[in-house]
Amino acid sequence: ELKYDGTSISLTYEDGKLVRAVTRGDGEKGDDVTDNVKTIRSIPLQLHGNYPKSFEIRGEIYMPYAAFERLNSQRESEGETPFANPRNAASGSLKLLDSNLVSERGLECTLYHVIAPDMNFKTHTEALEAARMWGLPVSDLSKECESIDEVIKYIELWDIERKKLPFATDGIVIKVN
Repeated sequence: ELKYDGTSISLTYEDGKLVRAVTRGDGEKGDDVTDNVKTIRSIPLQLHGNYPKSFEIRGEIYMPYAAFERLNSQRESEGETPFANPRNAASGSLKLLDSNLVSERGLECTLYHVIAPDMNFKTHTEALEAARMWGLPVSDLSKECESIDEVIKYIELWDIERKKLPFATDGIVIKVN
């Protein structure tokens, strides 16, 4: 999987409704950013399909390059200091007190880890496919590899192709399926 360069997020759904969104924070206590996350268009407030009664899903909130450039241009025209990079802009945006401003920032989300004890997924891929079926944003750039040679080819491909993406990445994550 590509490692999106953004800010970590943990979403909790109960009865198919988004009820909580929390950042990683300091590793022990994160910030509750639920109201702001609800303004991100790619994150569904209500799921569909055969989702579990309650579950958590983790991922990354990121700012595409076009939104980052637009935001920095606006900040400069208003005499404010521009953000150093899209990751800082995404993180700072999630902490804003005005959710309306967050909705204008163009944030996106990709989710990559389902924590649903009631669902007995046999593989990581199966869990992500279920999340996709529920309407959650899961990357379509991931690849299930059958050998270390396939893993190496995937890494080599994305070492070049990542430069063409409309968002920042900062590596590749290799997971055991």
